[in-house]
Amino acid sequence: MPRRILVLGGGTGGLMAARELREHLRGSDVEITVVDYKDRTEFRPSYLYVAFGYRKPEEVSAPLSALEKFGIRFVRAHVTSIDPANRTVGTTAGDLGYDVLVVSLGAETVDVGHPHTWELGPSLKAAEVLSQFRGGRLVIGVHSMPYRCPPAPIELAMLAHFHYLTRGIRDRVNITVVHPMKRPFENFGPVAARWMANMLREMGIEYIGVGQQTAIKALGRNELETPSGERVKFDAALVVPPHRAPGPVANSDLAKNGWAAPRVPANGDFRSEKYDDVYVIGDVAAPNVPVGMAGTILHSYMPWVVSNIVADLAGVSMGRPPFRVVGTCAMDVGGFGMAAACDFTPFVKKAKPYPDCMFLPPSQAARMFKEMFEKMYFNWLLGVVP
Repeated sequence: MPRRILVLGGGTGGLMAARELREHLRGSDVEITVVDYKDRTEFRPSYLYVAFGYRKPEEVSAPLSALEKFGIRFVRAHVTSIDPANRTVGTTAGDLGYDVLVVSLGAETVDVGHPHTWELGPSLKAAEVLSQFRGGRLVIGVHSMPYRCPPAPIELAMLAHFHYLTRGIRDRVNITVVHPMKRPFENFGPVAARWMANMLREMGIEYIGVGQQTAIKALGRNELETPSGERVKFDAALVVPPHRAPGPVANSDLAKNGWAAPRVPANGDFRSEKYDDVYVIGDVAAPNVPVGMAGTILHSYMPWVVSNIVADLAGVSMGRPPFRVVGTCAMDVGGFGMAAACDFTPFVKKAKPYPDCMFLPPSQAARMFKEMFEKMYFNWLLGVVP
């Protein structure tokens, strides 16, 4: 019987794991199956482009059926349960067994009644709000932490600034960010926080930092309330909703503190805390690492996951790659782009209070890279370009 690798999730983590494992286990008697409830995978950073009318949904997604040409089976189904003790995953397409399980189901968002750019559908609603807004106060609020892509609310605010500037109505639009962090980008250190605060000030973007894990206590049609009782009125709002682990993970034996728990993440394992044959990666495990929810961070520790699974199934060691948790981020803020590279390794190991970050000067090149990487992403993982 062939050995079975079951990958839950057709996003960045699931696709990286499936493609790299297929490459390293080529010629081996190993079946790789990817399960996702969607038939297309999406490039999440481009949701912002959908909201501002730069992209259509079909331009930021590609069919998961493209996996088949790499010898990877794709099953479109909802995951309903995970039973690691019996090596079984329940899905709407039936139960699936495995020898190795990779859980990369990401994070779900909880609807709060306002559009946002953290899912594709709400991004289309955000596009309506942004295009029809003619003046008044536009609030970009972050309900609570953690959430996917920590810098994105600031990027959204800056793109809104550029959007209304080019339309000639920026003087009629007040842009306010309401965020759990006391200062913008303070999770990247004091230098980054000071730099970003000055940039927002220069653009005329107000920043209300709550300084608590939850920034929005109550949310109405035209007003929000912070935990301190401060009320912020608005004419339109885009609100980053609360994030949570998908039910099949949260309700399984893989969960700790509501999220998937990797074993001793500071040593780079990323096996489940309780099961050697289960790996938990990406956003669904990020809060327990702890690192931000971002695909770029996953790139750095994927070699650990791949090398361990290859050793598990083929009995051949690829060697232990150096343990590093790093990430790069390119932000498109309209007229130019910004980029940063951060080494989270000392932070994960609790050796430093902040990651070691390097910030590049604002440039057109950084903006172009972000647009180009969207196409590179699909070509790299699926061999297609939308």
